[in-house]
Amino acid sequence: MEFGNGDLIKWLIMILVGALAGTLAARIMKGDSFGLAVNSMLGIAGAIVGGFLFNLLNITAGSGIVKVVEQQFGVTLPQNIVGMVISATVGSIIILWVSKMLGMGKKR
Repeated sequence: MEFGNGDLIKWLIMILVGALAGTLAARIMKGDSFGLAVNSMLGIAGAIVGGFLFNLLNITAGSGIVKVVEQQFGVTLPQNIVGMVISATVGSIIILWVSKMLGMGKKR
């Protein structure tokens, strides 16, 4: 695999955002975590689902949060990263919910 002009950074951001979103979704839905690799895959798949859903509904994820944080605390957050985490987390929650409804959830 050959990386050039920031491709490595994009891959690392995608994996880190996926891991964060997958972990958040797993904790919200199950109160548990599945491990870094599974959380990352869940978050990346969730980003696809969440991105599709937010685009379909014409919603820009994270824009309101970025504005509030900037107004209240004077901190400027990158809207694209905040939006990615939000949409990936929502998508991951949807994936976990559907898998639970289909009986494919984690057995205890």
